[in-house]
Amino acid sequence: MGSRRRGFTLIELLVVIAIIAVLIALLLPAVQAAREAARRAQCVNNLKQLGLAIHNYVSSNDTLPPSGNAGNGVVNGMPNVQNGSLKSRILPFMEQQQAFNSINWSVSQLWNGGGAPGTQINATVIAMKINSFVCPSDQNPCNTDGGWNGGIVPGYPGMSSYGNNTGLNRYYTNWNQQGPAYFLGDDGGLNNKITIASFTDGTSNTAVMSEWVLGTAGQWRNGLNLVWTPTTDWWSAGSQPNPNLADMQSCQNSTQTNWDFKGEYWIIHDGGRGGSYNHVNTPNKKACVLGSQNNNGVGSQVDHRIGASSKHSGGVNVLFADGSVKFIKDSVNYATWNAISTYGAGEVVSADAF
Repeated sequence: MGSRRRGFTLIELLVVIAIIAVLIALLLPAVQAAREAARRAQCVNNLKQLGLAIHNYVSSNDTLPPSGNAGNGVVNGMPNVQNGSLKSRILPFMEQQQAFNSINWSVSQLWNGGGAPGTQINATVIAMKINSFVCPSDQNPCNTDGGWNGGIVPGYPGMSSYGNNTGLNRYYTNWNQQGPAYFLGDDGGLNNKITIASFTDGTSNTAVMSEWVLGTAGQWRNGLNLVWTPTTDWWSAGSQPNPNLADMQSCQNSTQTNWDFKGEYWIIHDGGRGGSYNHVNTPNKKACVLGSQNNNGVGSQVDHRIGASSKHSGGVNVLFADGSVKFIKDSVNYATWNAISTYGAGEVVSADAF
């Protein structure tokens, strides 16, 4: 008579299931961490590609690419015809010649008043999503509603995770801009061209670009959305020993919501859209615009407190003028963060300060 084969008891089966569940619980965070590490590496690579394209532009033009137009002139009946962003100008140097050729530079790259003819004319390129301009860790939509202009560019996939550095608040430096971003036009200290020779602080000590968390199309999920800041706070900070630090504090104390569409266009330079960030706020702080400013014109382009932010834990990736990319922690010293925002202010930054 054959022996009976013994099976699993219920208790043994439950123990096996529990062990498998524990292993899965241990494995999933490791898988997620590995995926985020890959996404962060891709984000670093995006910034390095942007840095390489900027240097190739410099080699061809002997100057950094301009970040937009600070003037208010009218050419061929179209205002601000050169409001294209830095990113739109380096397209030929990053294997995006087709996108560059799609831009009509004789009109504003976006908007133009009634009927938004610039938007209509450049609708194809406005809707282009260029992967090198988007951090893969950030899945926020920016803008998913094209209804405001009759659906000329439905969906707005042309988003931008990276802004170029305008420095600190120029109100405290007699309107002279200290960051490497410069602007065509006639507004104060914004129209001085920046060359490699301009970086007297050293190209390895000057930030050129960094990342920011994209907006959520009005869903207010990320906590880094733009808010109003009273103009009086901006002015009164100038009487403080460290006006930019006081400016940051007034921004962080602001509560009135403005809008949540940060990074929605890469084609133009406009603060909070496809354009600039600055170093008034340290990384991953709430962003602000002045309560007296609208979303157009010089004020929204540079006079804001839109800082660097990211979906990476603990800090942000920053592209320096020498083409290197460094991960700067949220806990970075405020003086160091200020110092790397300027290209010729004479600060000395130690390599171990980052």
